Amino acid sequence: MPLTGLEHGWWTPASGEGKQVCHTGSLEIGTQAPDAIRFELGSRRMAEYDEDSVNLALLAHDLRTPLGAMRLTAELIETGPLNDAQSEQLSVLMRAIDSLEQMTTELITDAAPGDAGEDAAVSISSLVHDCADLFRVAAEKKGLKLTVRLQDTAGACQTGAAGQLRRAVSALLDNAIKYTERGGISLEVISCPFPEKQLGSSEQSNASTADAYWVSLSITDTGPGIDPTERDDLFRPFVRGRRARENTPGSGLGLWGIAQTVRQMGGVLNHSSPEAGGSRFEVQIPVRPAAPGFKVAKIASKAGAEDNELPDHVLIVDDNETNCRLLAALLESFGVTSDIAHSGENAIRLALEKEYGAVLLDLHMPGMGGLEVAQELRRNRPAEELPLIAVTAALEAFGDDLLRKAGFMEGLGKPLAPSALYDVLVRAQQLKSVHWI
Repeated sequence: MPLTGLEHGWWTPASGEGKQVCHTGSLEIGTQAPDAIRFELGSRRMAEYDEDSVNLALLAHDLRTPLGAMRLTAELIETGPLNDAQSEQLSVLMRAIDSLEQMTTELITDAAPGDAGEDAAVSISSLVHDCADLFRVAAEKKGLKLTVRLQDTAGACQTGAAGQLRRAVSALLDNAIKYTERGGISLEVISCPFPEKQLGSSEQSNASTADAYWVSLSITDTGPGIDPTERDDLFRPFVRGRRARENTPGSGLGLWGIAQTVRQMGGVLNHSSPEAGGSRFEVQIPVRPAAPGFKVAKIASKAGAEDNELPDHVLIVDDNETNCRLLAALLESFGVTSDIAHSGENAIRLALEKEYGAVLLDLHMPGMGGLEVAQELRRNRPAEELPLIAVTAALEAFGDDLLRKAGFMEGLGKPLAPSALYDVLVRAQQLKSVHWI
């Protein structure tokens, strides 16, 4: 049967009824695969990928959809009337969602071959306060006092491994609260000298980091502590101490996972028992000194937003009903109305029958995929007449070049950031407002 293709690629049948594969030069996209969309970039073959990492990346990819729905719902709640306590609780929830979203991004990035690079530099101070705020409610619920002590010079330092450090600190705080019944937990951050040994190793620390600035982040609790006879097995997977087994359920993976994460940062993880009892875990990592005049970045407001013009009416194309409702509610908060299409065929019909200021098109749909829908729409409506905006949790895999060739004006990643959606809608309206001759 004849198969329609993109101008820069071609379609061929794939295994399974009603399935096709789009070949786009160096990119191969399985549009209808029930397990996952498969990407092959350049000469990279699946043999280059670690199977376990790819499976985790696929799970992380699927988690982006419910996380995006949670984030959008929280944003919508934020627009309503809230008292101070509710606003603070909602802020904690949104930061927790953002942390989970960052973890999914790291899992997807880490699965790809090659050097993933570093995160954007984040101050130790902002990261530590974010982590503490996430666990403050849990500590208060148990009647525990959570204290943060931050040395100014250490807090002003920056790390390019923010995601990994956030996971390590969060896991240690979670353990401390879980195993402590009375008293409190303290999180202290100070500058420290270059450590001599890595955790669980008799070898010297990496000499390449010897000249770096180092900070120590220690979490101390007043819990039952750890039996000295069990300390040698403390960081082995699926191993838990007797006191922990007797009082609290768990898998025995927490400390092992923290140790692996700290090693990946080139850091050191140590444990000690304070004289007053409890446990003290210390993470030592290399950091960057703060740049002169360094200030923690803040989210900018939409200055002059009232001067921006948005489309009056847009088309949402997504087979997921929850995503459609949330996106419609978000658009409504911008003063933009919308129609919804749950399939590519329905989207094409509506776009040819009615006028829309833009189309928000999900790329992963059963039946007619987003790229194929975009190609068909472009045959009938030019970009300045009908701006197409791609929406996908796998934005990195498609790339700007492929989206442009398919006819998209721009792409948005999931979870969807309201500010990013607002900005792209402004650009869509500007495109339609241009007088073309």
